[in-house]
Amino acid sequence: MERTTDDQEALEVLGVLWERERIASRDRFREERDLLPFADRIRRGQALRALEVDEVAPAAGDMSLLWLTCGVSAELEGFRLSPGQPVLLWRDRPDQKEALAGTLTRRRGGRLGVMVHGDTGWAEEKALNLDRDDSDATFRRGAQALHFFREAPAKEPTGRLRTVLFGDDEPTFGPPDTTPLIDGELNEPQREAAAHALAAKTVALIHGPPGTGKTRTLVEVIRRHVAAGRRVLAAAASNQAIDNLGERLVAAGIDVLRLGHPARVSPALEPCLLSTQLAASEETRLAREWLREAQELRRGLNRTRRGTTDWKARREERRQTRNAIGRLHKDARHQFSRTRRALIEGASVVCSTAAGADAKLLGSMRWDVVVLDEATQAADPIALSALSRGDVAVLAGDPCQLPPTVIDAQAERDGLGTTLFERLAAQSPASCRLLEVQHRMHASIAAHPNASHYEGRLVNHESVAAHTLADLGVADDPLRPGPLILIDTAGKGWDDERGPDDPSTRNPQQAERTAAEVRRLISRGLPPRDVAVIAPYDAQVRLLRSLLEEERQAGLSVRSIDGFQGQEREAVIVDLVRSNFAGQVGFLSDTRRLNVAFTRARRLLLVVGDTATITRLNYLAGFLETVEAGEGYVSVWSDEADLL
Repeated sequence: MERTTDDQEALEVLGVLWERERIASRDRFREERDLLPFADRIRRGQALRALEVDEVAPAAGDMSLLWLTCGVSAELEGFRLSPGQPVLLWRDRPDQKEALAGTLTRRRGGRLGVMVHGDTGWAEEKALNLDRDDSDATFRRGAQALHFFREAPAKEPTGRLRTVLFGDDEPTFGPPDTTPLIDGELNEPQREAAAHALAAKTVALIHGPPGTGKTRTLVEVIRRHVAAGRRVLAAAASNQAIDNLGERLVAAGIDVLRLGHPARVSPALEPCLLSTQLAASEETRLAREWLREAQELRRGLNRTRRGTTDWKARREERRQTRNAIGRLHKDARHQFSRTRRALIEGASVVCSTAAGADAKLLGSMRWDVVVLDEATQAADPIALSALSRGDVAVLAGDPCQLPPTVIDAQAERDGLGTTLFERLAAQSPASCRLLEVQHRMHASIAAHPNASHYEGRLVNHESVAAHTLADLGVADDPLRPGPLILIDTAGKGWDDERGPDDPSTRNPQQAERTAAEVRRLISRGLPPRDVAVIAPYDAQVRLLRSLLEEERQAGLSVRSIDGFQGQEREAVIVDLVRSNFAGQVGFLSDTRRLNVAFTRARRLLLVVGDTATITRLNYLAGFLETVEAGEGYVSVWSDEADLL
């Protein structure tokens, strides 16, 4: 979807695409849950059976945290749902009246945490089943944001932003910001990007490739806005990204209020949660007393009074009691609402996911500035949910990394897969600033991503350009020299495959070799917590987790590419999975995902793959050339990856 002189028409088109995506999401959910037998949903890692309530813990906001144990440990190991996923607890069938909707929190040992509202007594009686649940809230919020932008008067801030994002107006900027730096250690591109964002009158873009300090730059921008007395709404496409930004702001001494469900928020930000602060306030305590009083009055209504003969007086008494209950409930609701609004309005910075900046909670509240991180991962309607709240927008991201997740392939091609950030950066290059100095990767690891995605513009900071595992006291490996290694499995016949009940691709024999490489690396003296294993397919991730269970208990991370976005480790091992006679690479052809995988390592990147298959993709053929130039090519035939 291109920018057009008719911004209203562009928004109408976007609304149609968003509705198609909503239908595609709903249909996929129904297919996977309603049409698949429960046993198949379990095999796919989307459901669990024989769950027993082991513990019920009170949580903020009138919620309860159910700790569940699974009677079939193997099924829990294959469970694929992530924290923050809506789930349904049921006994006879998913649509039964008593079923409890909740949110998956986390695993702790052999237990699973689910946050729920309401009475948990029913759940504690007998064994439960768990299914993935669907939520239409994100689509409703996106549709509301589209409507708000369409209806905004042209002369108001949202109307002016609309003509920049969807029409032919150019972003405007005031004089360069000359306020003193708060973070004196910012490098020159970071300083320039911060000053650029602070001078924006409508919208500014910050392009932050891996390791270039995008979050640090955003913290500087937000701190200086706050110092100038401006209120900031900080948002991101994911909970992980906004938690990362929120934690950095808290460490910098900024007053942060975090919106969101406690199950989806980092424990480090729990004191900043709206629900936590609401529960701790004196005003809320008073409102809860009113609710308890109302409950006592309701119980009194249900008691039968002996010896009462004046029924007319009794009816009048019951009428007055009901009125009193109604007044108590009304007063409590108003008290909660006033307290909630006061907390939000009193915070210097409010942090939320982009989709979480919804009208039900925030009403008509606005902020001076909206800072949207991961803007290149947010589909336009989700981005607009946050941008509709502010007078000025700062968008940060990297279009060379993960794109928005779009289910409807045609909607993606028609424009839903391209973000506001990408279109504006292409149409108005002056609106964007690139952070050019990377502080993460050894120069050899950065070479191929830099050349392939960033036109060679990235500069390796001297502190990381030559750092190695040896600097950490890790023993050398003469057969795997240097920081960039490719273990070539070509010729072994380790073909990729799909299970009968799982659409995801796996490669069991290559997974065995990847696990052996992990153990060889750890045997050199590198702690498991400093190592990550990444695979592009969920089925391979599950295999690797099973093979490396002992190492995972010691801190090893095994994740999908999407699941490891925004993280880094000293050493990263990437299993590319695909190996077949036809040379099919599947969604490895999306080089943005490979860019994420290849830029997570600081001192060692080791890739396991079949060059006969993967080099059918030009991007990976170029990667092989980079590896060979650095003498990091190793054939799987040369050794068995024994421990050192």
